[in-house]
Amino acid sequence: MSQKSKVIVIGAGVSGLTTALVLQRNGYQVQIFAEHFPGDSNINYTSPSAGADWRSELISIPNLSNLEAISFKTLWSLSEFPETGLMRLQSFTYMDEKPKLNGDPWFKDLVPKFRVIPQRNLPKGVEYGCSYTSITVDVPKYLRWLQTQFIDAGGKIKRVHLSHINEALDEDVDIVVNCTGISARTLGGVEDDTVFPTRGQTVIVWAPHVKKICTRIGADYITYVIPRQDGVVVLGGVLGKPDQKTAESIIKRCTELCPELALGKEYLEIISNNVGRRPSRTGGIRIESELRKNSKGKDIIVCHNYGHHARGYSTSWGSSSKALELIETALKTEQINAKL
Repeated sequence: MSQKSKVIVIGAGVSGLTTALVLQRNGYQVQIFAEHFPGDSNINYTSPSAGADWRSELISIPNLSNLEAISFKTLWSLSEFPETGLMRLQSFTYMDEKPKLNGDPWFKDLVPKFRVIPQRNLPKGVEYGCSYTSITVDVPKYLRWLQTQFIDAGGKIKRVHLSHINEALDEDVDIVVNCTGISARTLGGVEDDTVFPTRGQTVIVWAPHVKKICTRIGADYITYVIPRQDGVVVLGGVLGKPDQKTAESIIKRCTELCPELALGKEYLEIISNNVGRRPSRTGGIRIESELRKNSKGKDIIVCHNYGHHARGYSTSWGSSSKALELIETALKTEQINAKL
């Protein structure tokens, strides 16, 4: 790998920031092109609106589970440092319908203190439950930390709106990484029609006494309670159209799932209501590379890393490591072809 390889990462969500940091730390000269950065608020800038905690499906999913495992190990190590905004807490997952597992969940030996909750201790209407130590993310703090780490490592940022990926290819670069999330559907030269928005809504409340993650999953809903390092708690979730009635439903479901939220009070101290558009994709996350020519005929490696839906934080380090692997493989192939 050439120490002089120049990279543009498009997008400054959790995937873009993490990928840029990984590449910068591995000797690349990286610049982030993005319309929105940490501290901004926009319905299409999803990362700041996320829950977020490390959570996975109970059944192993090829490729995806490996990305989640890599990410868990990295997030776990980073959670030793309070400045990251990451925090270790016990997580309780309840399922209304017992999952068809061949044994225990795939991550049993990955996460600390895993146990299956006895049936007698499950909430009414729940058929399966498990608990383990997981990680929550104070999203605003963590995104700022990623950006600061990237800049301190020598990375650069540029606020810009791109209408076509060729605008990045025509810069003085060797590699472009597409981490545009929901914008991958409309970005010229990509226009991936398998990308679609999944609406989400959360309610942020002040409840510093809550020190556990709770998740309940039904046939057509998910309810979650995710404490953050700064004392606020994120309540969710929803897959349909967000509105005030949805917010009221979220609060009702979350206080039933985690009664200590209310501390006997009639009303929770609500800080904000957040609405976001998760970058979903038919077929799952796209992490793949290709070779394109810019307007001057120069070969540019383009690596795509988008379509994470609600798994952006849970897969961020694994996805970034995979993108790095694809880029380095493409560079070696270019070098071999140049010698032939």
